[in-house]
Amino acid sequence: CIQNMTFTIYDRWGEKVFETTDQKICWDGTYKGNSDSYRGMNTAVFVYFLEATLTSGEKINKKGNISLLR
Repeated sequence: CIQNMTFTIYDRWGEKVFETTDQKICWDGTYKGNSDSYRGMNTAVFVYFLEATLTSGEKINKKGNISLLR
């Protein structure tokens, strides 16, 4: 189980578009939660980083790509 975590998403220019430390909150494809901003978040590829600590004390670092399709 995850004790704590930070999940961050960046656009291709390196601007942070989403971040959460709550496992129950997911990214809905909007820019900082505002669906009217950032050109409607057109189809694009984004980079994510997940840093987590498990209840066992093990640390996990993951990164990858997310393709947003509209």
